[in-house]
Amino acid sequence: MEDLQEEYEHILEMLDEIKEKISALEGSDIIRRYLSLCNERDRLIQTEKRMSRQVKYDQFETCNHIWVTSLINYDPAEDTTEKYEACIKCGLDQAAFESLYQSSQDSSIMVDFMTDNDYNKGIHSNEICDIKLAKAIYSRIKETHPDIDDETARKYFEIALNDIRNIKVSEKRKINRAKRLSLGKFNNWHVKDVYFD
Repeated sequence: MEDLQEEYEHILEMLDEIKEKISALEGSDIIRRYLSLCNERDRLIQTEKRMSRQVKYDQFETCNHIWVTSLINYDPAEDTTEKYEACIKCGLDQAAFESLYQSSQDSSIMVDFMTDNDYNKGIHSNEICDIKLAKAIYSRIKETHPDIDDETARKYFEIALNDIRNIKVSEKRKINRAKRLSLGKFNNWHVKDVYFD
């Protein structure tokens, strides 16, 4: 029992020493400035988290979507196929409802938005495409033609995607294409995302 009491008193002494050292450091202008900046940073991070959800909601709500099929989920046991669409403009993706996509904050915001809103407006393309690739192609189209209307953008998108898939190019050319589209190490040009449960 005495050992425990001694250890406890020793801890109290160490805490007092640390508190005194902290108090002395807090008297320094640099430390006060540092602590002030840390508090401001933490406040801004919390504000950003709250606002990012609303900003995303506003993007999804005001977007005149251009939809592609981003995922096909086939269940052989039930012999059912479920298609998920995603918008090439704002990135809203029905695949966010799938558990393997629900790990990110963005997918959580998408699920909440789609649960609470009628979001299926816009133009539907018949293309099946990885959403990263679709958004990259659309971004390049908008960069080249900033005032393009949605229907023409959809047509340009479909032409570009078909060219990418049907014109044979070397692996080096594919790597360069991925870099130009800011896709990093991307190789899902032809694959139609199909998952089996």
